[in-house]
Amino acid sequence: MHDQLKSLGAALCRPAEIPESSVPLREAAAEAVVVLPAGGFGYRMRSATEGPGAVTQKALLPLPNGETLISRLVREYAEAGFRRFVALVNHEGQAVAEHLQEMDRWGAEIRWSFDPDPVGSGRTGAMVHAMAQDVLPGDSTVIVHNADCLLMRYEGCFPHDLLRAHLHFTRTRGAVATLAAVDGTPYPYTGMSIAEGRVTGVEMYPFIPVPTHTGITVLTPEALAQLRENAAQSKQNFERDMFPRWAAAGRLAAMVISHRNWIAVDDRKAYRVFCKAVEEE
Repeated sequence: MHDQLKSLGAALCRPAEIPESSVPLREAAAEAVVVLPAGGFGYRMRSATEGPGAVTQKALLPLPNGETLISRLVREYAEAGFRRFVALVNHEGQAVAEHLQEMDRWGAEIRWSFDPDPVGSGRTGAMVHAMAQDVLPGDSTVIVHNADCLLMRYEGCFPHDLLRAHLHFTRTRGAVATLAAVDGTPYPYTGMSIAEGRVTGVEMYPFIPVPTHTGITVLTPEALAQLRENAAQSKQNFERDMFPRWAAAGRLAAMVISHRNWIAVDDRKAYRVFCKAVEEE
């Protein structure tokens, strides 16, 4: 099984070399906007904290260093020179907005957009609404980074690496969007190979080398215009609706990082793993 999966990985994932950018990255970062979707209902994480101050919005989950999931993202991007942020909120949105007001120490402009249709609009609808309200500018480079998609043990500056990759792909490939992907994910169960009903191999939690979206995407103004144009037919997640179109047109690029550097905090186990990584920093 291991050899077959290795061959699959070689066929599916061939990352590109990203040269150094001739554009000063901190200057490019200052012109970009970081969008932080933080409007989920957090049902799976309701019991992660307890007591009178229990957190019901996943983006506000506390970390061992005193930060929250969303404040960690703001700090990481602000340290890289990003100055403009937009949070897309609905459930417990006021709590998120009040929390973000405390982040002015980073010299960042943080705005928020309350989604009027938290159930039906999805991430695309929330972004289109924010643009319609002039909260999110449609003429800027936008990095969409889900508040529960976190980087850990990453060597270097991820925001700069992502922006450099995007600038390279837009210039050389005509990309309208650049996503961050990991090189695969561990299978959460016991894997096996079967031939004619006989189990011929067993591997615990095998690594499945299928590149996986991290929930982090850079969008050009052209991509944002396409989101607006297709909003009536495609209100949910642009990953599902627009990625296939851009990929078919050869205009979707990918920066690939190791799966060891990314985690989606969508259950209590993942939350504990990330907290441990923070403690080890």
